[in-house]
Amino acid sequence: MLMSWLRQWTNPESATFALRLALALLLTWTLSLLMDSRSTGTAMMTAAIIQITGSSGASFKKSLARFTGTIVGGIYIVLVASVTLIDAWLYNSFIILGIVVSLGIASYFHRRISYMFAVVGITLSLAGFPVATDANMSSLFDHVQLRCVAISFGILMSMIAGFIIPYADDAKELRFIKSLTQKFIDDIFVAEESKVTKLVRGFLSLVSKKWLAVDDEIYGSSASKEHKDKRRSAFYDCINLAVQAIELRKLGDALGLTQDAWQELKRQRFNLNDTSDFVSHFELSEYELLIEKAFEFSKNLDAFNNKETVFDYSQRKYINNIDHFTDGYLVLNNMFRATLALFLLSFMWIELQWSDGMGAIIMAGMVISVFAANPGAEGVFSPNIYAQFVAGAFAFFVNFVVMPIGSPVLTFAIGFIGYYVMAYWFWQSKSLLKIVLMVSLFSWSNMVPLGASPSFDFAHFLNTLVANLVGLFALWIGYQIVPSRKTSAVVKKRFMQLISRLKNKSPKEEAKINVNNLVLSSYSYLTDESDKESVFTLLYTKALVRLLEEEKVDGKERELLLSTLDSGEESLKTNKELMALMDSRYKSGAKLNYNWFNIKNLLVS
Repeated sequence: MLMSWLRQWTNPESATFALRLALALLLTWTLSLLMDSRSTGTAMMTAAIIQITGSSGASFKKSLARFTGTIVGGIYIVLVASVTLIDAWLYNSFIILGIVVSLGIASYFHRRISYMFAVVGITLSLAGFPVATDANMSSLFDHVQLRCVAISFGILMSMIAGFIIPYADDAKELRFIKSLTQKFIDDIFVAEESKVTKLVRGFLSLVSKKWLAVDDEIYGSSASKEHKDKRRSAFYDCINLAVQAIELRKLGDALGLTQDAWQELKRQRFNLNDTSDFVSHFELSEYELLIEKAFEFSKNLDAFNNKETVFDYSQRKYINNIDHFTDGYLVLNNMFRATLALFLLSFMWIELQWSDGMGAIIMAGMVISVFAANPGAEGVFSPNIYAQFVAGAFAFFVNFVVMPIGSPVLTFAIGFIGYYVMAYWFWQSKSLLKIVLMVSLFSWSNMVPLGASPSFDFAHFLNTLVANLVGLFALWIGYQIVPSRKTSAVVKKRFMQLISRLKNKSPKEEAKINVNNLVLSSYSYLTDESDKESVFTLLYTKALVRLLEEEKVDGKERELLLSTLDSGEESLKTNKELMALMDSRYKSGAKLNYNWFNIKNLLVS
């Protein structure tokens, strides 16, 4: 037990991350006090948010997005306040309008662009709403400017911490994906047929989640552009090689390969020919197609192991991107939900004269903006609530137990230890505790005054905590009234639009559509929902598009095949014209063509 405990607390990677983050926060806090800053909490929150990314590329991208979003939000506040500060409701309505529009844009876009607009909404919440309590134009610009300076200072301190304790090697995530791919290839050919789908789902889901981390590392590396491009190709080589492994496994299963046969095929490094003992030993029929696909896979696997670029990405049959899913309905849902929650809290603050309602509306504005930029984040309401208690407990201890002692050294030491522990377990954890600790690292510094003259007002501290919880509860009500739309629903809509394009456009237009990217990006969403019909349609469309692009098909056959795109599995299997076409193609030798074989196998499986 002692050794297990020591291993948990001596992980080098977690320790480095925690030290860097704690150093960034301590530097920010110390220098802010020396400069008598009025935005210490904002600067510390920024330092934590930038450091939480864990890589130089991600930190740079997030810093740029956060700085730009803050500037845009600040300009909007100044422009709106100069016209609307004559009335609290008028001013609040325009701030809410800005938040709603910015989170709508954040919902539609993806990655760092999305985060930048989310930061606009966060800025309007944190810097915009408080202006209404002190409607003084002479101090308005100073108030907005102070936030922009604090954000910049937090970014600077984060960069300095990254310079003192450098980030890990800029190819760590890529190496992880490579090792994961190798393990997946080793496992898929020895797994029982019933477990293959679970393996595929796990691999595709994890790779999709790791895409941004890999890209950020590549972006932030000091390598040349040519070397960065090779690394991106290596990442997609992993995916495409794994897809080839899946196709080979499915083909072998369709031809009746046993577990012993797969073991032997692996031993031979998948290198088969017509005279191979493998064919005669396992009495394979229709083995020509297996030999062709196994040889192609063997050649690509050798190139991959020798660190060569494997695939030609000018060809549409290879995956070269990971897509994201959004549509207008999702955006409108997010905007309408935010409007309801923010106006409800504004009513409580303005009409019901709830003095701490300001904290509630600020919390709601920040959190809903973050949710918009991170689809699915609304599923972690409970960790957000737990985080308020964790952050509150730490803030209480620092402000009401440590600070009254009067020793700055002790205060900083306790603060450093607290940051380190939360950051360490954030990096170590893979459960919902990770979300709790992440939000705690962001939240605690705004719960207590951290200036040169700390306040020991417990009533204010308690009211702030309650206001944060009320803000989260108002958002929860919003999500009950306007439920979050599942990504799988957006995927299905996108897919039906794709099918419509395939059916109605010319062959040249069809060739521009890379269905492989859509299949990769959406497969895990549909399998998690156990939607077998949609998964079948997805795979059938992928197989059909590849066949139409690579094989000679006359006009009538093409029209027949395209007409089957949205027919459904049962309709396809009872479509006499389609089955007659498959039979005629098989009689003419097309059974030795993988594209025709793949469609036939889907229809008879």
